[in-house]
Amino acid sequence: MRVRLRSAVVFLLLAVGAAVHAQAPSTLTPAALVGCYDLTVSEWSPEYHSAYHRIPARIRLDSVAAARGGWMVSPDISYPTPSRFPGTPRWTVTNDTIQIVWSNGFQPTVVRLVQPKPGELSGHAVARSDANEYGHNPPRANVTARRVPC
Repeated sequence: MRVRLRSAVVFLLLAVGAAVHAQAPSTLTPAALVGCYDLTVSEWSPEYHSAYHRIPARIRLDSVAAARGGWMVSPDISYPTPSRFPGTPRWTVTNDTIQIVWSNGFQPTVVRLVQPKPGELSGHAVARSDANEYGHNPPRANVTARRVPC
């Protein structure tokens, strides 16, 4: 009987601890992320060369609200033909992931980053298209963002 009671207490404590950990707030807050970053982008895989997905070498995560949620990012991708999609570029934070979206309305570039250590973000970029010419294997590239003075 005592062994069952101890087991039940241990199980209850582990369950409560897991629930508290699962509800822990994100360590990434928008206010702490605002600033400038130098980006390093690997080669795209599968191999891909398009000006529609040429991510800027330096970006600024701003605190100004974007039109469709999140906050503004500058600069925009230099698209070959002038085109703007309302609310982009923008960045958002969900849990421990930062998402940056550039889009001209037809060719979105989505970067998802996490913070492995202070001052550095890492993750990947995905090149998408409304024509879905990539099928289920869109081009991807590794991205590292290092905080720099603005």
